[in-house]
Amino acid sequence: MRAAGFGIEVETALNRRRQWLLDQGFAREADNQIVYTRNLLATLQRRELARAGARLAQETGLDYVEAVRGKDVRGAYRRSIALASGRFAVIEHAREFPLVPWRPALERARGRSISGILGDQGLLFSIGKRRGLGL
Repeated sequence: MRAAGFGIEVETALNRRRQWLLDQGFAREADNQIVYTRNLLATLQRRELARAGARLAQETGLDYVEAVRGKDVRGAYRRSIALASGRFAVIEHAREFPLVPWRPALERARGRSISGILGDQGLLFSIGKRRGLGL
């Protein structure tokens, strides 16, 4: 990179980011190199979801619960939110809500009850009495 102008700005930003990852325990230095922890992106995404969930919980008065892969998700699709790691759907059930990966097909279920299972490829869900709409 160039040692002036935009090149310096990029280098400074990268150095700050590396230092932040080191300070947070997401990386360590070994042999003059940065070694990142396993599952770093998943860890950062969970952290982002928890922060967004806490903010939404404060706004709505509902409790945020973490969505768990392989577990049932049920409730009414209320809205989507855009985060750095992608777009997520708010599924309200009783007095709580998880955030699950959003897909365009969810929009036709806005305000309606859905149920499904969160898998590696997203949410496999059904709207009302229909079954098996894969997302």
